Amino acid sequence: MIRLSTTQMYNSSMNGMLDSYKRLNTVNNQMNSGKRVLTPADDPVAAAQTLNTKTRMAVVQQYNRNVDFADKNLSLTESVFNQTESSLIKLKELAIKLGSDQWSDEQVSSSGIEVKEILKHLQGMLNTRNESGEYIFAGSQAEKKAYNGNNFVGDAIEREAQVADDTFIKMLTSGARAFESLNTADLTTHDPAQAIFTTGPENLAATPKEYTNNMLGVIQYFVDATGNGNPPAPVNKEAIRSAISNIDVAFEQVAQTRSQIGARQNTLEAVKDNNLDFEAFAKKSISELEDLDWADAYMRLEQSKLSYQAGMQITGQISGLSLFNYI
Repeated sequence: MIRLSTTQMYNSSMNGMLDSYKRLNTVNNQMNSGKRVLTPADDPVAAAQTLNTKTRMAVVQQYNRNVDFADKNLSLTESVFNQTESSLIKLKELAIKLGSDQWSDEQVSSSGIEVKEILKHLQGMLNTRNESGEYIFAGSQAEKKAYNGNNFVGDAIEREAQVADDTFIKMLTSGARAFESLNTADLTTHDPAQAIFTTGPENLAATPKEYTNNMLGVIQYFVDATGNGNPPAPVNKEAIRSAISNIDVAFEQVAQTRSQIGARQNTLEAVKDNNLDFEAFAKKSISELEDLDWADAYMRLEQSKLSYQAGMQITGQISGLSLFNYI
């Protein structure tokens, strides 16, 4: 027969009561947090799976932040392109009107002021900045202006954002792509009937004025042809009429670049939908691994309470045992 001392009985009862208290405390903490897994020890496999899923979800959430930032930049760029196209359409209308023989030079010069104002407007638009203060058309030189007057001073590098594991999107469009290197007619022709001349010193012949081969140069050519250049030159209707086809070239390049923006936005939308689908799946997976089964928790709570209360009673009874009680 195995004989147990009062001390052994007490220690055994006390350990049982402490285990019951631990279980009671655990289920209380679970119910307070709504989580079944509070520490890796609660369920090592579930804890490891949850950590992996949360790590992956953090990466995807960063991708989505990149998507949002890229989309804002592309939307801003598209807005500039929209205004630019509207301005070019207006300029073409003016060129067709002012190039008509029905208009006198004085009328052309007066109406040409509007052409000059449109040029100023576009010079400002091409130096548009995003919410981070970056010049969106300056390429990698985004902290500096893209254009100094009519001259492009940025570069052709277009910054990308990673929006998925293997997907990068150009979120900034360089002015080199949208407005530069136009396939226009020669803006510095030496044909006296078509050239726009700068006024030279009295002892020198006037020389053709050179223009930047970009959208702003095309418009400047038009401005000067209306007699509103600096310095002013005579109205040149042949130059005004030749500006029409050059405006078309500038418009086509802007439109092509705008279509590329649209394609990028479509890609962003598809990528974000996939990322959001993964986030929803990941949250559900984490919930299944971590979240508390409330019915099971209530059952364990009641069992733990009963076990703890019974342990207290038994321990109290054992602690009151003494030989003197039997003398």
